Amino acid sequence: MTPPGERAPGPNLMLVLTATMAVGPLLTHSLSAMSPLVIQDLRLTEAQFGLLATVTFFVAAVTAVRTGRWADRLGARTLLAVMFGGAVLAMLLAAVAPDYTVLLLAMVLSGLGQVMANPATNRLIRLHVPAHRRASWLGVKQAGVQAAQLVAGLTFPALGLLLGWRTAVAVAAGAVLLLLVHGWCTVPENHAGDRPAPVSRPGPSSLHPPGRTGGRPPMPGVVRAYAAAAALTGLGAQAANVYLPLYAHRELGLDVVAAGATVSVAALVGIASRVLWARVMDRPGADGFALLAGMALGAAVSAGLLVLAPLHPALAWAVWPAAVLHGGAALAVSVIVMSGAMRAVPAERVGASTGVVTMGLYAGFCSGPLVMGVLLQFTGSFAVGWALVLVCYLACGLLSVLVRRRSRSRAGSAPETPRLGPRR
Repeated sequence: MTPPGERAPGPNLMLVLTATMAVGPLLTHSLSAMSPLVIQDLRLTEAQFGLLATVTFFVAAVTAVRTGRWADRLGARTLLAVMFGGAVLAMLLAAVAPDYTVLLLAMVLSGLGQVMANPATNRLIRLHVPAHRRASWLGVKQAGVQAAQLVAGLTFPALGLLLGWRTAVAVAAGAVLLLLVHGWCTVPENHAGDRPAPVSRPGPSSLHPPGRTGGRPPMPGVVRAYAAAAALTGLGAQAANVYLPLYAHRELGLDVVAAGATVSVAALVGIASRVLWARVMDRPGADGFALLAGMALGAAVSAGLLVLAPLHPALAWAVWPAAVLHGGAALAVSVIVMSGAMRAVPAERVGASTGVVTMGLYAGFCSGPLVMGVLLQFTGSFAVGWALVLVCYLACGLLSVLVRRRSRSRAGSAPETPRLGPRR
């Protein structure tokens, strides 16, 4: 429930949470939307362009667990300054980058700035939003990522053609600064009572398996399963986010603006789907892994359509339903895995559990563009890359089915186990 003395959370907090999720990946989305212009200006190969996103998400992946713990300890405004300030610095550095090396450095800063977004926003939701509304709030704030993608796909191709891609990125940096000022003025600061309990005073015995008497309790297996699902779907989702405009431009013959609109369609559907899937997760008894299995199937159909679209000119239309399914399924997975991770642990470990899932998510994010870029450079075709994405989605569906079956099997056998009381 909302802490005593605090007003119920309102639209200002929701705006801050959504903006926090949006500003981190905005640089990656903007470069993706303007990929033909960036590649031409810096004379990059497809693999080099894919490495930009890979570097960002690799930095986020390797720092996710530790920064998740920091999110449990630092004040909310301090976290805002780190995340928004990192995004601004990354954009300004990218705007003035004289060569590819400096642009890579900008992507490193981008990764450091955005990695705290999920742990920090999840913690604010856990602290300031009533329990029955948390999943819905999580869905809306997660839609901030797709809001950034939507804005990037709709505006950056035209701005890049009109002003140049560097100026377009600099304009975005100014907008992020304004959002930081708004967030600083409206976000509720963490209270002293919201600090996690010291690990030397362990909580309920259920947090510690038999034989463990102290130290940090292990993360529940279900959190690790959600992290694995996030990694598998993250690979495919980010490969599509980064390369879908370039694929539509080169393979299907769309112009730069129309090609950028493919990710805008995916982002628009992604915004709605994240909110809708979050409401489903709010229902009593909602099964996260059952939802993941269905979403993985939809994402697999999307990847299959991308494999088929270039085979004949009459099939080029398939890129649009593929973008819709990409937004409705692959881009909404993070809502399920984040909500599931929040439910699996007590309030004082939300940042840590989110960090574990975020690590899996960003591991997939950094792998997707790199693998797709390398395959594209060596094969000259997107087909092999999309086929790999299809396999990853199917693997996520299989994982979800297996975990759900195992959980139901354990639940079914529980009543047969005699209750002998705590072991001595």
